Amino acid sequence: MMESLYFENHPESMLLIDPAGRIIDANRKALELYEISKVELLKLDIYKLSPVEHREKIFQLIETAVFEDTAVEIVHYTGQGKPFPVEIKIKPLFISGSRLLLLNIRDISSRHVMQIKNDQLQYINSIYTDIFMHMPDGAIIVNQQGKIKEANLAAEAILGQSLQDMQGKHLSEYLGIDIPNTRTMLETGQSYRDVELLIPGLERNLHAVISGIPVRDKEGVIRGGVLFLSPIENIHLLVNRFSGARASYSFQDIITISHSMKEAIHLAEMAASSVSNVLLEGESGTGKEVFAQAIHSESQRRNGPFVAVNCGAIPRELIGSELFGYTGGAFTGARKGGSPGKFELASGGSLFLDEIGDMPLEQQVTLLRVLQEKSITRIGDSRIIPVDVRVICATNKNLWQEVEAGNFRADLYYRLNVINIDIPPLRDRKEDIIVLFDYFLSKIPISKAPQEEEREKIEEFLTRYSWPGNIRELQNVVERMVHLAGSLPMGVKHLPPEIRRTITEAVPMNTAVDSSDMSIYEARGKQKKLMQEQEREMIISLIDHFAGNISRVAREMGVNRSTIYRKMKLYKIQQ
Repeated sequence: MMESLYFENHPESMLLIDPAGRIIDANRKALELYEISKVELLKLDIYKLSPVEHREKIFQLIETAVFEDTAVEIVHYTGQGKPFPVEIKIKPLFISGSRLLLLNIRDISSRHVMQIKNDQLQYINSIYTDIFMHMPDGAIIVNQQGKIKEANLAAEAILGQSLQDMQGKHLSEYLGIDIPNTRTMLETGQSYRDVELLIPGLERNLHAVISGIPVRDKEGVIRGGVLFLSPIENIHLLVNRFSGARASYSFQDIITISHSMKEAIHLAEMAASSVSNVLLEGESGTGKEVFAQAIHSESQRRNGPFVAVNCGAIPRELIGSELFGYTGGAFTGARKGGSPGKFELASGGSLFLDEIGDMPLEQQVTLLRVLQEKSITRIGDSRIIPVDVRVICATNKNLWQEVEAGNFRADLYYRLNVINIDIPPLRDRKEDIIVLFDYFLSKIPISKAPQEEEREKIEEFLTRYSWPGNIRELQNVVERMVHLAGSLPMGVKHLPPEIRRTITEAVPMNTAVDSSDMSIYEARGKQKKLMQEQEREMIISLIDHFAGNISRVAREMGVNRSTIYRKMKLYKIQQ
């Protein structure tokens, strides 16, 4: 009687079954668990309460329960067919000589839910750990006292230290004592973003950007913070990638069959494999920037930025801030927060200084110091910022003559003129004229090639012309001819007037700069004078052609009306 009461009122669900699995009895808790009447439950066996795939487990459990208490976790169904996880323990009983089995059944739904949540938390934690450890920016976790608790792989690489060495040490040992933003964040909870920082190092300082956010507990108390570090070079690379500061030309893009041009290319290819500064000399339009980009593209710095600066196009008073940057408030109109200069933006790559001969003397001193020390100081600042830049310069002047005239520093000239490449003008490699003409023509799909007879005439005009504007002028001529011809084949009449006059006006060919006893710089001076004469004649011809309509003349020459009036005054042309 007592055993019956114990069974019926036991706080856990209990079933009594025979060795075949038939249910003989069930207590009150079991009926509540399975949501079924006792009459209906006793019609079932233990196997029908489980899915088919779990029945083998029950069979094995019943077999092993002869000698010991055993347990298993499986799924059972309620009377309405609702599945739920259970833990079953089976204990053998011997009543009146018969072997029966007592099943203690526990609903483990809450434990199952907890396990699922725990697995999810572990999965999420592993994801966050992977993100933290492998994010491209350096990340450091500190406590409220500023001592390092964790650091990711990028932070270890940036600081050149392992987490094992840094853990437990104060942040100032690695970032320097000048970290007021971080101290304020740990004291007040005020986060900050993108603050420039110079991190001291054994070999050189590291220029970086740092951001910080506080870490609070559930009561809102500050427990530490997370700092994010990014070397300024990485930021500049990203900026240059989207701003187009990349080299787009290679040596394969230089079209030539000329021996002198091939020699220049060979020298440039040798320069690409070195780390020395390069000086490109040549007239305007000969392709100095194409050479500069090709040298960069073939160098070890090809994955870095290629930043080009025209020293002759920047106002004298701004060239320092353009090259070396400035801090906020350094001068009237300075951008708040300052701005990096071209040297910083080009760090890790190449800086192309075009028209270097036009750089003011006072900035030449600063440029020389940068080339020697490989570091810059922004205008209005005292911090020394390291830069890793290869400088490629170009000029259409005779730099040594500028040195002798006192317009260019001799020490800077020697620093820049490590590898000198002279790019020949188009008139000195006439074999390239028709090759380039066809190349530019092929790049315009709407063009119609001239007929054979007209082509021979065009080639004669092109090869006899002196090409003062070099390759750039030839490209413009091809585009002009295509647009004037429209849907018709191109002909001699579509050539510019100054080219058509090269034959009809019997200009002596020795007026070109190919005299053997004339230096290239004397030839350039004579060629400049010839260009001015040709420009004057072209303006006069166009004024006559358009009956004095200066707007039409300006449109034909691709310049403003004010430019035409200025040149008319310069050349003393009467309308």
